[in-house]
Amino acid sequence: MNRICRLRRSRHVSRPVAAALFWCALAAAPTPVCSATPVAPPPLAERRPVCIRSICFDAEIAVTAAERGRGLMFRDSLEKDRGMLFVFPEERRHQFWMKNTKIELDMIFIGADRRVVSISRRAKPCTADPCDRYGPEGNTAYVLEIAGGLAEKYHFAAGDTVVFGAVPAGK
Repeated sequence: MNRICRLRRSRHVSRPVAAALFWCALAAAPTPVCSATPVAPPPLAERRPVCIRSICFDAEIAVTAAERGRGLMFRDSLEKDRGMLFVFPEERRHQFWMKNTKIELDMIFIGADRRVVSISRRAKPCTADPCDRYGPEGNTAYVLEIAGGLAEKYHFAAGDTVVFGAVPAGK
């Protein structure tokens, strides 16, 4: 055993000794304490079907600032029938970027009237700053992210009606 890790029995442990114990335990750990590669968080629990024309997506609902900020970061894939609906507390020109996003996405910007305002198609992943920013051509209250290329495949366009049930208010 390393000399720094040996301790005599005592009631109180000094800071240097406590630090030595910590580093010894860390060195002896069988697995890394933290990973250098971030992992995708679990999907959000709240989901709703979101439909444009007759095409529906099973969308996770991002309501809080933390959920919206995390978005689809670190995901390795996104099934063709899945997506994420971002719900904002106010209607304005919400900007998005693809920081730490591993997959190409279509961003569908939706007004409070639930009509498509504009679409950013095939937004590219970004692993280093500065990342490109994507935004609508007008004010939006919602943004639907889906797998890249689907908006073109299904011919989604500005003015299309978006149908989804009641969602919690953005926070």
